[in-house]
Amino acid sequence: MFFGRVKELEELERRYSGNRKEFGVIYGRRRIGKSALVRHFFDGKKGVFFQAKQDTSYGNLKSFSYELNKLLRLPASFVYSGWQEAFDALLQAAGNERFLFIIDEYPYIVSQDQAFPSVLQEFVDHAPENIFTIILGSDVSFLKRELEDQKAPLYKRKTFEMRIGRLLFDEALLFLEGMPAEEKCAYLSLMSSYPYYLAAVDPKESFSENLERLLFNEFGTFYNLPDQVLSNSTKVQDVYNAILRSAAHRHYSLKDISLDIHEESSKVSKYISTLLKSEILEKRSTFMGNKNSHYYVIADPMLRFWYLFVYDRQELIRINGKRVLSDLSAPIREFLDKGFEDTALLFLDQENRRGKLPGVFPEIQNFRADKTSLGRSVEIDGLSRSGDVLLVVECKYRNKAFSSAMLEHLKESTSIFAEKLHREYYLFSKSGFSDDMEHGDNIHEYTLEDLFQEK
Repeated sequence: MFFGRVKELEELERRYSGNRKEFGVIYGRRRIGKSALVRHFFDGKKGVFFQAKQDTSYGNLKSFSYELNKLLRLPASFVYSGWQEAFDALLQAAGNERFLFIIDEYPYIVSQDQAFPSVLQEFVDHAPENIFTIILGSDVSFLKRELEDQKAPLYKRKTFEMRIGRLLFDEALLFLEGMPAEEKCAYLSLMSSYPYYLAAVDPKESFSENLERLLFNEFGTFYNLPDQVLSNSTKVQDVYNAILRSAAHRHYSLKDISLDIHEESSKVSKYISTLLKSEILEKRSTFMGNKNSHYYVIADPMLRFWYLFVYDRQELIRINGKRVLSDLSAPIREFLDKGFEDTALLFLDQENRRGKLPGVFPEIQNFRADKTSLGRSVEIDGLSRSGDVLLVVECKYRNKAFSSAMLEHLKESTSIFAEKLHREYYLFSKSGFSDDMEHGDNIHEYTLEDLFQEK
C-alpha cells in the first residue's frame, strides 16, 4: 500500500507531462521509500525500470537485457554486447513516445564498472526529447559527488534532483488510522514517519504485540535493523556499531564517544563523517557562553531504540524475547515519553512546510546552552528563528496538566535571547492545560487529541 509523497509525485508528473528531456537524480538513506515512490510514478507508463544489483558488470548488463527484451519481444536469454548497444536498443524500444528509463541503486553498477557513468553521460547528452531518465541510490555521499564533482561525467547533466526524507506528519498517520491517540503517539515516538517501519505495523495487534513481533523476536523484521538501514558505505560494522551504540547511550560529543569506545578521535571523526553523509547521525550545537560546540544524535529513533534495547540483548531475545521486553517496560516507556518531543517537532515541520507558522523557519531543533546569564543551563525542546520571530517549543508527556508555572519557566529560559525578538510559544501536552494558563495570540496549545484527531 502506498501513502503520501504528494509533493514529490506532483513534481514528477509535472515533468513527465512537459514532454521535455529530463535527467533526474533521486537519493536518500536506505529504506526511506525512494523505490516505492518511483515505482508508483512508473506504474502504467511506458519504459524500463531496472533494479541494479550487487553483481558483476556483466551480471547487471544481463539483468538489464532481460528487462529490455520484454519490451522488444526478444528472447529472454539474449544479452547485449555492452551498455552502448543496450542503450541503442532502449531508444529503439522508446520510439517517439514518452519513455521512462529508471536505474534503481545506480551506485551498484558503478562499483563494478567505472566506465558506466561516461556511457550514461553520452546517452543523456544525445537522447531525444521524449526520454525521461532517473537514477536512484541510497549511497547519498556517492550520488552527491556524481552531481557536484567537476570531474565526474554526470556533472551538470541533471535537470532536477530530489532528496527523499521522512513522510509528513499527516502522511505517517495514514498508516495508523483507527488507533487511539496515545497509541499513535507511541508509534511515531518509536518510528517517526519512516514508511518502512510504519508499513510493518499490524493494526490488529497492540503496540506491545507489534514491538515483540518486530524487534523482540529472533525472526522479527527489525531484529537485525542496522543490516537493513545502514548504507553500503557503512558496512564495516564493528566501529559503526560501537559509535552508534555509544551515541544511543548519550555519549554525544566526539570526545565522549572516542573515550567510550577507546578509539582515537581522528579515526572516530572519519566514521562520524560517513554517518552524517548517510543521514544516520545529525550534527547539533550546544552553546557555552560565547562559544558553541557540536554533538551528535542518531536521527532515526527506531535505530536509537535498537542500539539501546536490542543490540546487547540479542542472545537473550532468542531465548525469551517476551520476557526481555517485559523486563524493559519502564525504560522503554521513558524512551517513548521522551520521543513526544520529536513527534511534536515532526508536526511543526509539516506546519512550517505548509505555511501555517508565523514565518518560514530553518529546521526546528532542540536547543541547549550552558553557563547562561541566568546562572543555570537552558534546554528548550524546540527552537528556531525567522527574522525577528523566535519560535519556542515545549513538550510535556506526563499525567499532569501543563501549568502557568511551566510557561513562566520557559519564558525565563528564552530571556537569554534578545528582548526585541518576538516570541511565539508552541506548547504540547499529553494531559491538557491547567485553568490558570495564560492565553494570547502568541501562545499555541496542542493536546494529543489536537495532534491525532482523524480528519
